[in-house]
Amino acid sequence: MSLLDLSPEIRGEFLKLCGYGSGRTCQYQSHMEPQYSSDKLPDVRPDGLIACVRGATRWSGFIEAKAGRSPIRPEQIVDYIDLAAKLDVDVVISISNEFARSPQELPYHVSGTKLRKTSVCHFAWADIRTFLELQSKSEELGAIERKVLSACLMYFWEASSGILTYDAMPADWPKFVEASHTQLGFGTKTQGITEIVHGWQQERRDLCSKIIHETHADVVLGHHAGSRADAEQRLKVDRKTLADEYVLTADYVFRASKVKLKVQADLKSCQIGLALEMAPPENKKARAVVNWFAQHFPEEDLPNAKVAFDWKGRKTQEPVDLGYFLSAPDMISESQKDAPRCIRFIRSIQDVRRFKSRKKFIEDLERLTLDTVKLAMLKSWI
Repeated sequence: MSLLDLSPEIRGEFLKLCGYGSGRTCQYQSHMEPQYSSDKLPDVRPDGLIACVRGATRWSGFIEAKAGRSPIRPEQIVDYIDLAAKLDVDVVISISNEFARSPQELPYHVSGTKLRKTSVCHFAWADIRTFLELQSKSEELGAIERKVLSACLMYFWEASSGILTYDAMPADWPKFVEASHTQLGFGTKTQGITEIVHGWQQERRDLCSKIIHETHADVVLGHHAGSRADAEQRLKVDRKTLADEYVLTADYVFRASKVKLKVQADLKSCQIGLALEMAPPENKKARAVVNWFAQHFPEEDLPNAKVAFDWKGRKTQEPVDLGYFLSAPDMISESQKDAPRCIRFIRSIQDVRRFKSRKKFIEDLERLTLDTVKLAMLKSWI
């Protein structure tokens, strides 16, 4: 709440997620544990109140937050909804370590009749951390805003903060992995597929925050539906890709270096793979580029690592094992004169038993991705 007080830029982006679009330019106030003394009002006390005024328009919201493994109690939210309805407060915002598909889809049940006048939105602490990591790259932030945000994020990444990360795919994950190996398979309307995609989208966002935290780089989450696709369009494309190809994908772009990281989970082969795509150094010809890249691996032991070069005027070269490439780099550039359009560094892991596990799948995915990102930093690719 102090950060929202201090930073109009961060406040504006966060309140957009809560349904209010003028958070950056409004007159803003916040209050901790507001109390109301009236026999006509419920005897409850939210954790916080935020209030916005812009011209003749007023907007406000109650905040209720839980730490550690304490869940949001629906009956408590209902009490706040009743209080909000009597005071013309627009929204109740809940925050806990419980994950939701989106701020509007609650991880707890509240009757629809209660939401007719007052809306409710929910955020997991890990989602807020991801949001703040992305905001840290905004060019609109002032020096003081950046310093306070940095301190806030430093705490949010400490174990003592009590923030739980996304660490397991939805309950039906093993069933969908098994179904991908059968003749019947599954389709876009199979029960549970939306939950699988939402789980993947949550992990995709969570992994983005971890990449940013690890690299301190300006990283954006891309999507093959296009940069302008909204949440519903992305969900539709992800669901179709999963049903048609049995794969889940995630794209990350490092803005400064223009390096792209493409991650893919293949349910049919139970393989997690990624490709780091980078442009070759400028003013080098084919052979010089290949030798330059080979020099990055003097004594590397990277199982299942491959490389591929995208040569001009030819189809993308099939990936070759890193060991083979290092033994004869000149063969890769043979008959080539100009530098390749891009270089792809590819890694993968395949473990059927761990892939089918809701938790171990996430562990392997994050270990492979973050290890590769650290390697890329060491090699100064990003």
